Formats: sequence, C-alpha cells, structure tokens
Amino acid sequence: MNREDCKCPKKWADLAIDRRDAMELRHLRYFAGMVEAGSLMKASERLHVAQPSLSVHLSNLEVELGTTLVTRSNRGIELTDDGRLLYERAVVILKHHQDAINALKARKGKPKGLVSIGLPSTLPGIISAQLYTMLRSELPDVRLYIADASTAAIYEWLHEGKLDLAVLFSLPENSGVDLIPLYVDEFCLVGKPANKPVPAEIEFEEILNFPLVMPCRSTAWRKILDDVAERRGKALHSVIETESLSALRSMALSGECYALLPRSSVIEEVRDGRLQARRIVNPDMRGVMSIGSLSGRELGRAATEVRDIVVRACAALRDDLPLETEQPSQSHVLRVKPSTLFPIPASATR
Repeated sequence: MNREDCKCPKKWADLAIDRRDAMELRHLRYFAGMVEAGSLMKASERLHVAQPSLSVHLSNLEVELGTTLVTRSNRGIELTDDGRLLYERAVVILKHHQDAINALKARKGKPKGLVSIGLPSTLPGIISAQLYTMLRSELPDVRLYIADASTAAIYEWLHEGKLDLAVLFSLPENSGVDLIPLYVDEFCLVGKPANKPVPAEIEFEEILNFPLVMPCRSTAWRKILDDVAERRGKALHSVIETESLSALRSMALSGECYALLPRSSVIEEVRDGRLQARRIVNPDMRGVMSIGSLSGRELGRAATEVRDIVVRACAALRDDLPLETEQPSQSHVLRVKPSTLFPIPASATR
C-alpha cells in the first residue's frame, strides 16, 4: 500500500470491511435488538453494549450491505424496506441458531427449552388442562408457548419460522407442512335443544331458513361456508359476525339464534345438554385437523416430544371427534387451499 492510500480514510474503511468476515450472528443479534428496542439508547441497556459501539455496528452493517437499514429521529429508529427485510430474516436465522444449540444440548439429557405451537381457537379450551398435566409429568424442563390464533395467522407464522408446530385444518398436500392427523371436525348448526326430537343431521340449504350468527369472513371456517354457499348460488347472512367463539356460543345459548360452528368448539355444552349440534350434510362438511411442522426442517427433541403429547391429548377427543381408520374420501372432506386465504411461500411449492 502506498502513502497516497494511507492518506485516504475511505480506502482504509473499505479495507477494514474487506478484511471482515461475512456478516456475523452478533451483528444480526445487535440489529434485531435495536429494532425491538426502538432506539439505540434502549437497545444499549438491553444488550449491555455501549451506545456508540451499537451505532458503529449499525453503520458498518449498512456499509457492508450497501443500503440504509434504518432512519433515525428524535423518536428513535424506523426501518426502511431493506431494514424490514433484514429484520424478518434475522429473526428466523437467530431462532434456527438457538434451535440448533438447544437440539444439541437436549441430546445429552432430558428435553428442555422453549417450544412454540399454534392452536386454532377451537382447540386450546378442550386440551389445555391435559397438556399442562402431561407436560409437567413428562417434560418438566420444557416450556410451551401456545399461540391461539386464526388458521391463516398460524400457517403464516409456521412458514416464517416463528412457530415450531401448528395444528391446522385440512391443508392440501402441497402446503409445505408435514402433517399427523389428530381428529375429524365437522360443521354443525348449533342451538338450544329442541322441545321435540330432531334429526342429528341437517342439509346445508336448510340452514338458510334459521336466524344465524357466524364466524367473520377472515376465518378459515367462514371461508369454507361461503364457498359452499356460492357454489350453490346462495348467500349466507348473519346479523352478527365475530372471531370470538365464546360470543357465538353465548348467542346460541340464548335461544334467540343459531350458530354455525365446528363441533370441537361446543363439545362440553353438547355433553351436558346445554346445546344441540346437528351435523351439516349435503355436502358433508368435515375436515381433518392435523398437527404439522415445516417440511424439510428437522424438529428438535423437545418439539418432537411435545408433538407426540398433543397427538395423545387429542386422542381423548375421539369419542366426540372420531378419526376414521380410513382417510375420508375427497368428496366428503373440506380442504382449505392456503392460496385462497394467504399466499403459499415459494419454498412450499418447490
């Protein structure tokens, strides 16, 4: 290097960047910490790294990537589009890194660590107590995080790497998820028990004659109902639509209306006679609930054992929600195509 080069700070900076290895995990960890804290000052306190040092790390990262990742103001930092992309990928990379460490440590003893699972809103209430008992007895060093959300959100979080496991409703085979069937759920017309005996089944077109309350249009269940109605040239109308299953149950219990709900959401009320659930047929509105993990991603020991516990916990539901020994025929099984609710990541179709 000649003297002229030594006088040029920019060339020295370029040389320092060239000599550095590619982006390190700590850079991603610092960057994610800054984003989640909302400012360099708060990130400094959380990460126990001096604020000037964090500022240098951020500047070096932007120089290395050739883009601006954040904008700074008196309110803190805000992500640019490139910064948002890096943050989303960083969260996944850091989780995979921690998963790998946990998996290796788990091989040396009892499973331990955090396992995250997404459950549809119909399920937590009927298996949560049993999950607690089984986990406490069999996996005392494992902490389970349960995300209770819509099918669309659970599916998306699973593909983003934010969840280890997810319980999902009748996904098609090209969904990018490895599935283990749990039970068959079915749509029912739910209301107060009638004063006289009524058939256990009711045809789809007959339900249009009842005052109805339904899940809102953002849910997978409602999407299925609307698709069936549209194919028959009909439309479903409801005075109230909501994502709240407890609200739908309460309205059905009032006796003023009927709710269209999966049987799993009213098992206890049907058992004790407070509600009556008539299975909707023509078409048979059934679908398979399964627990799944992302295809191609190896589950750690803790996640694998949690998955097995969920399978066993759901087996207790088989009296009310049987899983046929033979897979139900395609004509009788509802399959939610993720592309109609949310985009399938490109990796899922490769």
